[in-house]
This record gives sequence, C-alpha cells and structure tokens, in this order.
Amino acid sequence: MKAKERKLARELRRSGWSVRAIAKQVRCSKSSISKWVRDIPLTAEQIERLKSNQDKGRAKAAQHLNSPKQKWERIRNEIIGKASQEIPHNFSNLELKILGVALYWAEGYTASRHVFLFSNSKPEMIKIVMRFLREVCRVPKEKIKGRVNIHPHLNIERAEKFWARITKIPKSNFNKPLLAVSKASKQKKDSLPLGTFNIIVCDVRLASRIKGWIQGLSKWAVGAAG
Repeated sequence: MKAKERKLARELRRSGWSVRAIAKQVRCSKSSISKWVRDIPLTAEQIERLKSNQDKGRAKAAQHLNSPKQKWERIRNEIIGKASQEIPHNFSNLELKILGVALYWAEGYTASRHVFLFSNSKPEMIKIVMRFLREVCRVPKEKIKGRVNIHPHLNIERAEKFWARITKIPKSNFNKPLLAVSKASKQKKDSLPLGTFNIIVCDVRLASRIKGWIQGLSKWAVGAAG
C-alpha cells in the first residue's frame, strides 16, 4: 500500500478536496483514492463548495468549442437554419388564408358569433394575422381595433407604441388597455414587459366567414387523417 500517498489523500479529503482533485494531486487512481477516503465525512459547507465547483466545471466544459454540448448546439443551429429556408418568404393568397385560419383556430376567440378576437404576445404572429385581415379578408383599416393586455405596474404607453408600430394600427383605434391580473399570472408579472396584444374586429359577417373556413379546414383534416 502507498502509505505516503494514502496519508496525503486523507489529509486533503479532510480539507474538503474532491476525489478527482486528490487523485490528480497524489497521482493515484480515483478508485484507490475513493477507498482511502470513503470513511471521512465532509461538512455541509465542504459539500456545498464541491457542488459549486462541479457546476462551474460543467459550465466551463460546456463553453469549450469542442465540448459535446457545443457540438450539438452547432448541429441544432444548422438544422434550424436549413429548415427555416424551406419556408417560402412570399405566400400566395390561398396559403396566407390557410395560415391565418389555422392560427385563429388555435389562438383566436372562436366562441363569439359577432367578434373577431385574436390575442398573442408574439409580434411575428400578430403581423401574420394583420396581413390575413388586410389581404385575405379585406377588412377596412378603420374597423380593426387594437388593445393591450398588460400588468398595471408595467409601462403601458411604451407597450401601446410598440404594438401600434408592429400592427400599423393608429393609437386612436386602440381600445382602453386591459389591466386585469389573473391569479395564475401573479407570479410572472415581468415575463411579458410589452403585454399581450388583442386584434379586434366587430363584424358578424367576418366572424361567420372565419367559422366557415375553420369548418372547411377541419373537414380537410379529418379527410386527410382518414
């Protein structure tokens, strides 16, 4: 038995060293070090320090260009980049109609027979629905209303300016902001600093057409699945 190395290993362990660090210092295998020091208890502070060092080590390794995490991140980004190029930059009127109907079916308020109401926090999605209303549904711009749904402690004016720029809806066509806070959202007040935007069109004919398009899309989906 390597008495000198064993003694040093035990001293280092009492000082809070990790098995890996001890093995490197005394130049012995980790399995040997583990056997030599397994009866030595560590204090809570030493255990916490070891955990912290492990986390730092993992983070440092992950940042290395050739680390498995970085390699997979590059592969993932390459897949995302190629996939994004598969989507056309220009949609036909029919494609825009199907996209708009699908979005409204998923995210819109379909219970009303009188109102078109679409809500979302993603500017890109709001832009698509605005194009759908203007180019497919041919809704006059003065009929499209906007409303910001936001927590009262956030900057309401900033949010309204942002959504007015995104939608090209003049602020004069904005309804009063909705400031109600639900119980479920009280713990995440700042996750949406610009709130959620509502696109509102009060039009029975439009609401009815949307319902019909959704029914058509639903029938197609059932037929495609069958």
